Amino acid sequence: MSRAPRTVVVAVVGLVTALLCCTSAFGDVFSVALDDGRTEHVETARIDGAWYFRLADLARAAGASRHWNPRTSKMSLAVGIHRISMASDSQFVALDGEPINVHRSVAMKNGEYWVPVHFLTRVLGLAVNSEITVDEVGSAISVVKLGAVVMSVELEERPGGTAAVMALNDRAEFAISSRERGRIDFFLPGAALLDSLDVLDGVGLVSSVVLTESEAGVNAIVRVAPSATAYDAQMHTNPPRLEVIVVAEREQSVPSPLLRGTKDLLGRGASPFEALDDGVATVMIDPGHGGADSGYAGLAGLLEKDVTLAIADEVARNLRREGFYVFMTRSLDSRVPLKRRAEIANLAGADIFVSIHCGAWHSAAASGFRVSYYVPTPDDVVDKSSAGTRGLRRGSRGVRRGGIGELRWSGQQENLTDESRALARAVRGHMSGALPNYDRGVGGASLAVLAGCAMPAILVEAGFITNASDAALLADPDFREDVARAIARGVAEYGDSSRGRNQ
Repeated sequence: MSRAPRTVVVAVVGLVTALLCCTSAFGDVFSVALDDGRTEHVETARIDGAWYFRLADLARAAGASRHWNPRTSKMSLAVGIHRISMASDSQFVALDGEPINVHRSVAMKNGEYWVPVHFLTRVLGLAVNSEITVDEVGSAISVVKLGAVVMSVELEERPGGTAAVMALNDRAEFAISSRERGRIDFFLPGAALLDSLDVLDGVGLVSSVVLTESEAGVNAIVRVAPSATAYDAQMHTNPPRLEVIVVAEREQSVPSPLLRGTKDLLGRGASPFEALDDGVATVMIDPGHGGADSGYAGLAGLLEKDVTLAIADEVARNLRREGFYVFMTRSLDSRVPLKRRAEIANLAGADIFVSIHCGAWHSAAASGFRVSYYVPTPDDVVDKSSAGTRGLRRGSRGVRRGGIGELRWSGQQENLTDESRALARAVRGHMSGALPNYDRGVGGASLAVLAGCAMPAILVEAGFITNASDAALLADPDFREDVARAIARGVAEYGDSSRGRNQ
């Protein structure tokens, strides 16, 4: 998409005033002034009557590294987060895998790659987020740095808060402030909007995001819930994005020593948490499946991912009314990998993990609810890195933080079998007295979603979505509320018993 330079130009990096007139074996040497004060020289050649530029010189000027692949006979450039690949005698150059026609074939002369003018103006310009023009008469290359483009904005619920993530095509300067309660303003000078990203509906602690574009740049207003008390903003590099994380302080500290590293996930604006040892206070609810992973399908288009999210929402509401601090691995129709679910629970310092699913079987006769806990099989292979460090960054440098990444999350469920079994029995006891469908009891199973959890963890199957009678119940909001209420009561009962054991 082309954009008028007047709306996005933030700096003139190199309008060249001094021209070099020396010649080389092939042609002139073009000059380009860089924003750090250097002037780079780019050797040229006339091939079939057209100007060509030596790729090695362009790579040096752009701060790019070159890589030759002898297997594919292709040359590639790594320019920041972008990759450009090409082959000699082809007029198509790939930028991040997308082919771009540069109108003349890439050439190989004396063991060097040479590229035509359109490589600079159409490919390299995109990679360095600049408008590049070539003055063939004056033997000069001029570069105008363009402001960043806001590609998209998304809201994500994370352990402890809500993140507004603004995806960019390049890193950018930004200013951010909160002059009144319930509102955060931030500004990206010189930036532009890719599309009309004017209003984004709220998720979690963020009520809405409103974006506007002006000649000066992009303004955004993030409105937050009354319970929000702090925020943190970071510009990240790979990929470029501005993340604003909104958090809410708790009236009671979150138990579990795992939270010593959780505050790193939230950044500087988060409140410090203290470890307590007074039983269960924090519960992670995991609605099974989501996004492209629909789970199993039942009658009349009933999808497991929709049933699990509906029940999970009710469980969370019931537990919050009882004073529990509740997280969810997903609150939208989004896909969350299995190992990521345990990681979220661990980083949040959850005291209990409850995964909600529906049963399914090739025989439509199978029915009933069941509560399972993790029991490994002899064939299980434990991935020691499965649930600890993804997403932990320091500033915008992409450096992993220490401490929490050293913990070995996987394999801990084997040491929590008794606690997980007790939790499963408490939940099953309340479901048995409240639900009309068949009671399949409590049992152990090798369940991947539970394997990496560092707290008592269970998986609840509310009914068989492949059974006509159970599917009708699962589609009934009243039944889902009964399931949720029973789960919440079982969790509360286990919490009371746990608190008694710790006293």
